[in-house]
Amino acid sequence: MKKLLLLALLAISMLPVYSQTSVGVIAGYNAGSRHPQYQSPVGISDYSPLSTWRAGLVADHHLWKKFYLQPQLLLNNKGEKEHYTDLRPVDYTNKTSTRLLSLELQANFIFKQEWGKGKFFVGAGPYLGRGISGKCKYKGYNGVTGERFYFDGSYPVKYKRKVETPDPTVLYQKPYDAGINFQAGYELKNGLFFNAVYSRGLNYQGYNTDGNRSKSTYWGVSVGYLLKKFS
Repeated sequence: MKKLLLLALLAISMLPVYSQTSVGVIAGYNAGSRHPQYQSPVGISDYSPLSTWRAGLVADHHLWKKFYLQPQLLLNNKGEKEHYTDLRPVDYTNKTSTRLLSLELQANFIFKQEWGKGKFFVGAGPYLGRGISGKCKYKGYNGVTGERFYFDGSYPVKYKRKVETPDPTVLYQKPYDAGINFQAGYELKNGLFFNAVYSRGLNYQGYNTDGNRSKSTYWGVSVGYLLKKFS
């Protein structure tokens, strides 16, 4: 965690010493999910996007001609929703929503093209995230002999390098997440910009071999504002 923070702060702090570099803020909406989507051999799982958010700092550094480096330091909230149903041997259903908050450093390489009163841009780049907190909420019922017993609760997410003696009331996730982002958007001359984002995780997050062993992914939209360029 400390190494990631130091690396992020160093990268952001070094950019203003160069010409044609802007810094700003960015925030956006995520429609999060996980892949692959696990299917139990005895029941049916129906997955749907989970509405989450991300926000943080962005820098925009001109590299060469129409190419830019755009690092971002974000608080990024990812997750998924699952509706599990099993009719045999008992009438059972469980709706869960899992939220994973991480500190994420992105390094996006951007191509910009003059278009109208601003610039159209496309880009891609890797990210590295470190889990901070999380929670899994559940709600459902368990039917026995025609009678339903309802339950409702939550349990925390813990980030561990190794899990030797797991606690059944905790969802364990690996501390670090890495993947790649793709984006396209439009930037106005006053520094305001909008984009659409697709993020794909490349490493497994959970330790189990079933439903918790998956990768994070999301579609999203963002709005940001780049401050006056340094000179």
